[in-house]
Amino acid sequence: MGTSGGTPLPTPLPVGPEIFIGLVAPVGTDHDQLTSTLQEILKSFNYKTRIIRVASLLHGYPRYKKLPSTPVDEYIETHQAAGDDFRDLTQRADALAVLAIGQIESERVKEHNDKEKIIDRCAYIIRSLKTPQEVRLLRDTYGDAFVLIGSSASHDARKKYLSGKIAASRHDFGHDKYIDVAERIIKKDQEETEKKYGQNLRNTFHLADIFVDAKDAQALRQSLTRALELLFAYPFHTPTRDEFGTFHAKAAALRSAELGRQVGAAITTPNGDIIAIGTNEVPRFGGGLYWPGDTPDRREYQVGEDANDRHKRALLEDLLNRLIQEGWLNEAKSQQNVASLAAQALDREKSPKLSSAQLTNLIEFMRAVHAEMAALVDAARRGVSVNGATMYVTTFPCHLCSPHIVASGIRRVVYIEPYAKSLASQLHPDSISVDSDTLSEQVRFESFVGIAPRRYMDLFTMVKRKNSDGKVIKFDPANALPRLKSSPRAYLQTERLVIGEMQGKIQESNVNLRLTKEELCLNPNV
Repeated sequence: MGTSGGTPLPTPLPVGPEIFIGLVAPVGTDHDQLTSTLQEILKSFNYKTRIIRVASLLHGYPRYKKLPSTPVDEYIETHQAAGDDFRDLTQRADALAVLAIGQIESERVKEHNDKEKIIDRCAYIIRSLKTPQEVRLLRDTYGDAFVLIGSSASHDARKKYLSGKIAASRHDFGHDKYIDVAERIIKKDQEETEKKYGQNLRNTFHLADIFVDAKDAQALRQSLTRALELLFAYPFHTPTRDEFGTFHAKAAALRSAELGRQVGAAITTPNGDIIAIGTNEVPRFGGGLYWPGDTPDRREYQVGEDANDRHKRALLEDLLNRLIQEGWLNEAKSQQNVASLAAQALDREKSPKLSSAQLTNLIEFMRAVHAEMAALVDAARRGVSVNGATMYVTTFPCHLCSPHIVASGIRRVVYIEPYAKSLASQLHPDSISVDSDTLSEQVRFESFVGIAPRRYMDLFTMVKRKNSDGKVIKFDPANALPRLKSSPRAYLQTERLVIGEMQGKIQESNVNLRLTKEELCLNPNV
């Protein structure tokens, strides 16, 4: 270490690229614990951190300057509304992520007064993302230097935590009286189906690269430490049983050519050995599902239409026709063609309320075998028992598959993506428990925890483990570099393009935002 006038000079940080860590967590999860734990672990890697609180970035606009900071319920609900409002004004579902990018560039300039300079070994923690478009923009901007961490706890735990925080902020010891308020906030956070630019955590959370369970501080620290060690190329972490099973389920999903979604399932022994896999695909005569190259090939895309959509449309047309015959529709609607009425009702843009009616959730008319059933049938066809096994699925099982899962003897189901159409837990509360903290004699449906399939190959591919003399290489976190394929400077130009595009949107919206000439600049420091 050098000196200047007898004063020790600070030891410079070893060179290393910036990384960007997005947090996605349902309201009621302890964000502060997650953030502080991340900061402590990153410090062991010699990384300093900058916290980007997305919601607070709105305070820079006159329209949102007076948002309350307390009590907790008012703070959350007013900021939820402000975020919806800002996205609506700018007509961008990723608007708040653009503000985060602007703040990141501003932080970089403050550090070096040079917008071309990357801060060595700096991690930007972006909390908290609420729409899929925000995630997509950050991934497009920062490439594999962006890592999304999904943190959650059970619904009951989050409701209890949030009601307690609300009570404390109101100086009230009776948190039970705020349970309904907490439930309302949690529901709004999940998805605002009636709003084009509303909260949409339901379709954002499953996009994470890393999933952690926030219910226990020690387990959270262990999960985050392992995940960051993998990111920084620690050579000796290998997949857990759940990561292995979920990766196989994802691989199975990619073989589906269905028009709606790709779903995969994998069944394993309790020890992690693969028993069977399945995907959602049309069955073929003789057993199994269609493969490319089969003759004939009667998969849905070859037929040209989704059978389930066709039957739902026919049901709706039949219902509308009967309502017209009974005189239950007004004259203007009664004069329209029934097929045209049905098309309007199913159009999300023209009829957001009708298009989200329960009728549109029907899934009974699919030609494809569901992935979970395909896996069970695969095992049955080969005479392999699944009793006591674990099933890994890319999407939460529907209410058609769930009773078969229960009846087969499967004891545990691990899923990533939610499925709002599923009525599994409502129809089978006696035999299925979902993300519950209590042990019971039921099939446990659990959210996946670990490295997501999307980063499985990146983070588990072998790096150098031994020296030329055969000795194990010692891992040095203080000097380790993250596994990045992209150039560390590639995103600087992209940041400016994103900010510039948003600048125009903000100027268009200025009648409502009421910005001064200086405030019109999204990032005045750059």
